[in-house]
Amino acid sequence: MHEKLWFVGPNPVSVFFTSIDAKRIPYSIDTQRLAAIQAPVFWLFSQSALWRQPAQSSVFQVLSSCSFQCRQLQWIRYMTSNLKKIALVGLGAAAKNIHLPAYKKLANLELVGGHDPAIEPSSTGELSFPVFPDVRSLLDQTKPDILAIASPTQFHFDLAEQGLLHGCHIFCEKPFTTTLDEARQLIDLAEKQKRWIVVNNEFRFMNIYEAAKEKIGSPEFGDLLFINAQQNFYVNEKTEAGWRGNDPQRTCKEFGIHVLDLCRYFFGEEPVRISARMPKPSNPTGPDYLNLIQLEFPGGRTAQITLDRLTRGRHRYLDLRLDGTKASIETEFGGNVQFTAGIRGGDRKPFVDFDISLGGRALQYNGEKARKIASDPLDIFANATSKLLKNLIDAIDNGTVPACSAQDNIKTLALMLAAYTSSEQGEPVPFAEHWA
Repeated sequence: MHEKLWFVGPNPVSVFFTSIDAKRIPYSIDTQRLAAIQAPVFWLFSQSALWRQPAQSSVFQVLSSCSFQCRQLQWIRYMTSNLKKIALVGLGAAAKNIHLPAYKKLANLELVGGHDPAIEPSSTGELSFPVFPDVRSLLDQTKPDILAIASPTQFHFDLAEQGLLHGCHIFCEKPFTTTLDEARQLIDLAEKQKRWIVVNNEFRFMNIYEAAKEKIGSPEFGDLLFINAQQNFYVNEKTEAGWRGNDPQRTCKEFGIHVLDLCRYFFGEEPVRISARMPKPSNPTGPDYLNLIQLEFPGGRTAQITLDRLTRGRHRYLDLRLDGTKASIETEFGGNVQFTAGIRGGDRKPFVDFDISLGGRALQYNGEKARKIASDPLDIFANATSKLLKNLIDAIDNGTVPACSAQDNIKTLALMLAAYTSSEQGEPVPFAEHWA
């Protein structure tokens, strides 16, 4: 069987597939989405002189006769026929730095519009998609499959409710609600509408943490016994600009929730209890810039979390150490171009090491011996978010349960809220008995 493929372009590009029965089905995809489809056949076309010629002379026909090319075309047909439309509410820093770059990585995702109360539809600036004056017109006119929410937390409930009632799946920034009651209401509505809510706890999809999770329980790492998490965050006017910097629950709610979710992810069960202290030595009514949190898991296993935003020293976004019965894994969040040489403290042997890890790295240690098991690209947040979004799209298409669903993520939300309760009450808060 032969299939004929026409490219008419250069932007947007219309792709037509003609099968042996002469039925023609059009698909419209743009060149950015074509670039994201990393198929050799598209690489070949992108290198050709024809591709780079003006539109009037860039019409050409390719006859695919080998089985490999047919498979490529079938796969491209699948990608375009399963195209999902996404609309975005909230066009601030999270949208520009994480969501928009993430969407561009997915060949079968089309951004159809956005809304932000701070942006006038007539002054969209560099935005390459339509901006609507309100959420209702955005949903009515674009009819998205997925509504992404990147607004302040207090608006998540109303926005998610609107999206669900319009038949959308929800892709929401964390925390997805401010209270457990709101979370339960949205979960009930999502189940009634037969739609998913996925919370963007994207750290689970970063390469370094996926690799660490994969090692847990393996012969070379053994069972996970202890997690130590440390953040040293140098705050300044830039980091505290906007609504986040004025939030008295600044640190644990906005960042600690990621670390708590990772602890649940790594241990694979809920902690028995949580203890937290959040002293505010310099500003008693200000943000919670110091979090000292301990999670107790069954069998004496523990996680110790220190989130220090009082530091005036060097910035370390997140360092984790996972201690197993056979080895340890250390993850470093942030770029490294590193050359090191010296003498090891244990065996007193000299060493030389060179490493490039632009977004982060994970090292497995056996004593002084280290081996890199994973690294992340420079756009670590966007890359992980795109992987989580792909997981949601696959779940929609295949009828499976997506990762980071609200049904699971409500436990991460409850754990974050329990940390504040423990700090306020000055005592540990039982957890697993309510959520196991």
